[in-house]
Order: sequence, then C-alpha cells, then structure tokens
Amino acid sequence: MSGIFISYRRDDSAGHAGRLYDRLEREFPELRVFMDVERIAAGEDFTRVIDTTLRACEVCLVVIGTRWLATADKFGRRRLDQPDDWVRLEIAAALTRGVRVIPLLVDEASLPPPEALPPELARLSSLQAHPVHHLSFHQDVGTLIGRLRAAMDAHRSTLIEAASLAAGTVRVHPQDQLDYVWIPPGEFFMGRVPIDTLNDERYDDERPRHPVRITHGFWLSRGPVTVAAYKRFALACGQPMPPAPKHNPGWSNMDHPVCNLSWAQARAYCAWVGGRLPSEAQWEYAARGGLADRLYPWGDILGPVNANYGDNHDWEGTTSPVGSFAPNGFNLVDMVGNVWEWISDWYDPEVYQGRSSRAPTEDPEVYVDKLHKKVVRGASWASIPVEMRVSNRGFFTPADTVRDFGFRCLVDEIPAAPVPP
Repeated sequence: MSGIFISYRRDDSAGHAGRLYDRLEREFPELRVFMDVERIAAGEDFTRVIDTTLRACEVCLVVIGTRWLATADKFGRRRLDQPDDWVRLEIAAALTRGVRVIPLLVDEASLPPPEALPPELARLSSLQAHPVHHLSFHQDVGTLIGRLRAAMDAHRSTLIEAASLAAGTVRVHPQDQLDYVWIPPGEFFMGRVPIDTLNDERYDDERPRHPVRITHGFWLSRGPVTVAAYKRFALACGQPMPPAPKHNPGWSNMDHPVCNLSWAQARAYCAWVGGRLPSEAQWEYAARGGLADRLYPWGDILGPVNANYGDNHDWEGTTSPVGSFAPNGFNLVDMVGNVWEWISDWYDPEVYQGRSSRAPTEDPEVYVDKLHKKVVRGASWASIPVEMRVSNRGFFTPADTVRDFGFRCLVDEIPAAPVPP
C-alpha cells in the first residue's frame, strides 16, 4: 500500500493542512494519508521515522503559507536553517526518495527562490506548484486530486517497466547527463568473505558476514560523478565548485571524478538530480555485481589492469578518467579505486554485530550518529591494496573535504526530462 504525505508548519498552514487531510482521506480510501509525523514516540529516531514513512508514499504535498519561509524559533533563528527542522527533513527525504513533490501555495503564498532555501531543498523552487485558496478550496483540491491520480498512475507504470529491465541496463539521466545503471533487487552476503585471511583488528568492523536483502531496485550512476556533471549542478544552482586539487588544476580534466567535497555537497548534488547517496548495503550489493565470495568486484587478484590505486604507477598521485577500467557484473565502473565515495549511512563499527547471521536484514541503513562520522567506501588512487577489498569500510567527518573523496548518486527513477529551470 502506498500513501500521500502532507508536510506543513503548524503556525503557518495548520487549518488548510487539516482540511486537505480530511478531503484526501475520503477521496483515497485505499491509501494512507500521513500527517503530523512529529508525534513520534519518545526514544524513536525522528530521521528514521520520517524516512521510513516517506518510503511508503508516492506523493509529498508541501503546504506553503505566507509565513512558511520566515518562521523562526524562540531565539529568532529561521527554522528552515536548522538541520533538525521537521519540515526541512521531510522535504529533503521526499526529494531524494523518488517521491513526487508538489508544493501547495496557500492563498497569497509564492514559491521561495532557490537561494532562500538550504541547498538540499533548492530543487523545490523549480517544481510545478498548485494554488489552494480559502474561497475556492474544494474546487482547487478537486483539481489537485486529478493531478495526484495521474501522477500515481505514471509512477506505477514506471515501476512495472523497471521490474522487467535486465541488470546493468544503462540510461542517461537528463539532469546531469551521466549514465545510470539499473540495479535489480536481490540478496547477498555483506561483509568479509570467507577466503579473506586478513588478520588486522583495524578491519574488524567488516565482521560478522551476514545476509542482506535489497527489496527495491534502483539506478546508480555508472561511475563516480564527474567534474563535468558537477559543474552543471554548480552552474544551475549557483553553487561554487570545490577547490581544485593539485592533481586536477583548474578542474581541467572534465572526465575525471569530482573530489575534495564534503558529504553535504555530495548530498545537495544528489537532491538536484532527484536522488540520494546510496546506503552502505546498496553500495556493497552494487559493487559485488552479483559475484559472491570474491575479494574485489572482478575476482580475487588485484593488479594495475583492474583499478587505479596506490600501486598503479600509470596513475600515480592522480585520479583517472571515469571508466578507464573494465566494469563489474552490474556494468558499474570504478567501484573500487579512483576516489573514495561518500555513503548516506552514519558509521557504526558494531552495526554488523546487531544483524542476524541467518535471516536476511532488509534494506539496512544507519541513522544514529554515534561517532559523527559518515561512511566512505571503495578506496582511491592513494589507497594501499588492503583498502581495495569490497568489504572494506572507511569513515570520515561529514563537514570535511578530502582530496580523494568523491561520490556516486542513486535515483529511484530516471525522469523523462530535466527539471525545468
């Protein structure tokens, strides 16, 4: 069962949101209509609850009144600028979860410009809004309901089509012009493989090996995001480029991976294309490419013909063009080597220990910030051989930038056209 999510601010548009909720409940008895997610039980992680709720939705309605943008807390700080603001979290999750987002403009409200929004919400300004006026409420909502039905039908048709695609199918995303590869749902064993005899306690966070089930297929950028693609994003959103590293002065090598950027910068790019960073489980499942029990995406032997890493003197001290080495079983390139890749999960060295060794854990993600570190995966051009193993887990402070850190983007759907300017 899918649903409709209503995001609103109580002190901005509670009355309109309540009327909308009642009408949608009557019109869509077969669906769940979610509202007031802030009624979360004590002890629950609100980021997890919001994300899990939005996974069950096809549409998110963002109710925007005249005070929506400027609403402040008791200290006079704009709520939307706070990283734990409910509305900010709801919209960011919707924009990156393949959920169709429709802004609803109440009475005389207007869409905020992108520069007035946090970077991960900037795409909201380019979405087609729907006006809802007090005096014509039922007529306006009636028009909205027709739009919702059409959107849901289109979404379901897309999911049916994707289910029939072969693993490794490539499509170009119209927003960033990168190749994206279809990764089907499936099961795999996550963690250190049996033939790996590494005896080093620094890598014990790769244990125990455990089964994981990926319940939904997804599209993953075929390689790390390139300099050319990131420049498109920066130009479209008015964002600066990261400082160019010494190995790519002035970002002259456009087909190399972009790097030297923070986790938040990577997330903002992904939101721009309607996607997100992959979870650690999604990344490892994709990196293995259907090849079980192997040390690397291609097998058990590592050499200069396989990847760009510290012992490959052809690319010593620099990134290489994306796709310089053979793809894995899912048609993905540079899954190890070239650049480390930011992951959506917070790093927890003991998280594997809490998962079953028999029953598959479904779609695991780590939302709890224990050490204020985000996961990075895949190693880089500067990595030693032991770091190139698929099971290797890295981590770093999300606000920092590192010369050999890049990312790749995950989307649930490939749109037919880019987001309008």
